[in-house]
Amino acid sequence: MTTVKRKIRVSALAAAFVLLWGAAAQAEVAIETSVSRSRAAVGEEIVLDFIITNASGAISKPTFPPLDGFTSYSQGHSQEIMFVNGRTTSKSVFTYILIPNSSGKKTLGPFEINIGGKPYKVAPIEIDVTPQGTASGPPATYTTSAVASPSPRALPQGQVGDQDIFVRAWLDKDEVYVNEPAMLTYTLYTRLSATYKGFEKEPVTTGFWVEDFPPEKTIKRTEQVLNNSRYVVADVRKLALFPTEAGVYTLDPGVLSAVVEIRNEEDFNSFFSYNIFGRRSSQFPQTFVSQVVQKTLPADKTTLVVKALPEAGKPASFTGAVGQYRIESSLDRDDVEAGTPVTFRVRLKGQGNLNTVKTPSLPPLEDFKIYDSSTSSNITKDRLIVEGEKVTETVIVPKKAGDYTVPAVEFSYFDPSTASYRTLKTEPRKLTVRPGSDEAAETEAATGVGVQPVEKENLSLTGKDIRYIKMAAPRPWLLPKDLHRRPLYWFVDAVLAALAVLLTAMAGRKPDARGALAARIRRSGQAARRRLRTAEQKMKAGKQDDFYAETSKAVHGYFADKLGLAPQIVTFEKIEQHAAEAPPQALNELRELLQDLGMGRFGRVEHGPEAMRKVYEKAGRVLTAFEKVKLQ
Repeated sequence: MTTVKRKIRVSALAAAFVLLWGAAAQAEVAIETSVSRSRAAVGEEIVLDFIITNASGAISKPTFPPLDGFTSYSQGHSQEIMFVNGRTTSKSVFTYILIPNSSGKKTLGPFEINIGGKPYKVAPIEIDVTPQGTASGPPATYTTSAVASPSPRALPQGQVGDQDIFVRAWLDKDEVYVNEPAMLTYTLYTRLSATYKGFEKEPVTTGFWVEDFPPEKTIKRTEQVLNNSRYVVADVRKLALFPTEAGVYTLDPGVLSAVVEIRNEEDFNSFFSYNIFGRRSSQFPQTFVSQVVQKTLPADKTTLVVKALPEAGKPASFTGAVGQYRIESSLDRDDVEAGTPVTFRVRLKGQGNLNTVKTPSLPPLEDFKIYDSSTSSNITKDRLIVEGEKVTETVIVPKKAGDYTVPAVEFSYFDPSTASYRTLKTEPRKLTVRPGSDEAAETEAATGVGVQPVEKENLSLTGKDIRYIKMAAPRPWLLPKDLHRRPLYWFVDAVLAALAVLLTAMAGRKPDARGALAARIRRSGQAARRRLRTAEQKMKAGKQDDFYAETSKAVHGYFADKLGLAPQIVTFEKIEQHAAEAPPQALNELRELLQDLGMGRFGRVEHGPEAMRKVYEKAGRVLTAFEKVKLQ
C-alpha cells in the first residue's frame, strides 16, 4: 500500500493549526547526518546536513570542535511538519557548507545537539580529501575554488553598514586603449540564503563591443569578513568590454535580481509564545517565520578612461587590431596543373577582439585569377580571456605553367602591454604549375579562337500580324440608364456598405502576436531593400558612417523581422540556430558581412568606395539567399 505524504512549510497559519492538534501522538526523536560526498578534492564544496525528526522542545544549533583543514559557513535552518495518515511528525534541518583546504583523511565531529534542554551526541563523520584537481565524488553544479579573499577591486568602498546582501560591479583596469578589453565583474556579497536570478536591468554598454563569459566559467565562491560579519562572496557575471572610441565613459552596470530567504524568530515567537490556554507549548520545537522574497540589487556606476591609439609609429598595414597575435600562411598544394584551383590560407591566432580583426589579403597576381575569400572564426573564453583564431581562405587559379612565388602578407597590431605597434609577416609560398589539359581551352576562351557562330534559321510566317476584334452586341440590361431604380443596384450597394463597416472594425482590432509576426516576416524583404537603397545613396555621396549604419539596419532589421526579435540582439549565432536549412556558403557570407559591418561601424580605419561597394553587393546577395531559406 502506498503512503502519500504531504509536507507543509511552517507559517503562522500552520503553527496555529499545530497548537490545536493536541491529541496527535509524538514519535521518538531521531538525529541523522548527511554529507553530499564522502570523498572530495581540495576546494570542492561539501554540504553537511543535520536532520532532527520528531523533536519536542527547543532545538539548539549543533556544536562541534574546530574543523581542522576546513572552512565552513552556515546555510541556515529549515523546519517542516508532516501529516501522514493522521499522524504528525516534524523535521528540522541545519545545513552547513564545508570547503576542505588540505588533503588527507579528515574526521568531522563528534557533534552535540541540545533538544528541550537535553544533550544528544552525534557520531563523527569521515571525509577523504584528495589533492586539488584530482577526481572526486559527483561533480558540483557550479565551479568552486579554495576559500580565499576576493580581489581587492571587488571589495566594497567604505563601510558596509547593516547590509545583508549587496553587489559590487568593478573593472579590472581604470584606463585602456581603444579596442583593449576591460573586464567588468559583478561580485555578490550575502549573509542570507540567496539565489542569484540574473539581471533585472541589463547594463548600458553603448560605445563598447561586449563579450559575455559563460556562467559556469565565471562563478567562483570565496568568503570575506567585513565589519566582523562573515559574507559568502561570489562572482556571478563577467563581461569583456572593448571600447570603440576614445573618451571618458561612465558605465551604468544595471540592476541584479536575487531571491532571498528571510527568517525572523523573534516576531514569530512573540506572536505564538503562548497557546490558547495561556502557557507556552512544549510539545513542538521552536520555529521561525521563513519568507522568500524577490530583491533587486543595484550596482554603483563606474568610470573608465579610454585612450586613443598613438599616431606615432603606426604602420601602413594597421587596420585596428589590438591585443597579442601571431600569423601563418599555407597553400593546400604546391604542385598543380594550370587551371587547377589552389587555396591560400591565412591563420591568425591570439588574444583580442577577433570578431573585428581583418586578416590581410593577397595583392593582385598577374598570372592568377583570385576569387573572393571566405572567413571563419573560433572564439574561446575558457581561460576568462577572449582568444581564438580566425582563418581566411582565398582561392587562386594559375592561368599558365611556371614556377611562382605567392608573396608574403603583412599584418600589424597594437600591443597594449608594451604600448607599441608590431608588424608580422608570413613566409612566401612556392608554387609549381605544370601545363594542363585545360590550358588550351583557357587560351581559346581568352582569344575567342574556336568559338563557333550561332547557326541562323530562316524565318517563316505563322499567321497574319493584324487581326480584327469582333465587338459584342450591346446588352441593354448592363447600361447605366435608370440604374438607381433597379433593385440590384440597391442590393449591391448595401453589401458594399456592410463590407466597409466590417473591414473598418477589423482594422481597429489589435492583431495578435502571431499575426504581428507574420506581418513582420511578409514585409521583411521589402523593408530591407528600402534601407539598402538608402545605404546606396550614402555610399555614392561618400558618407562612410551613414552607409555602414544604414546597411547594418537593413541586415539586422531583416533578420529581426524574420525571427521576431529586436534588432539589437540579432547575432550570427542566433541566426545560425534557426537556419538549419541554409547552405553553408550563405552562412559563411553572412558571417563575413556581419564582421565587415562591425568593422566599418566600430573600427578606426577609413574604408574607401571599393570596400563599401563590396559590402553593399554582399548585403544584396545575403538578403537574396535568405529569402529562399525558412528560419525555424
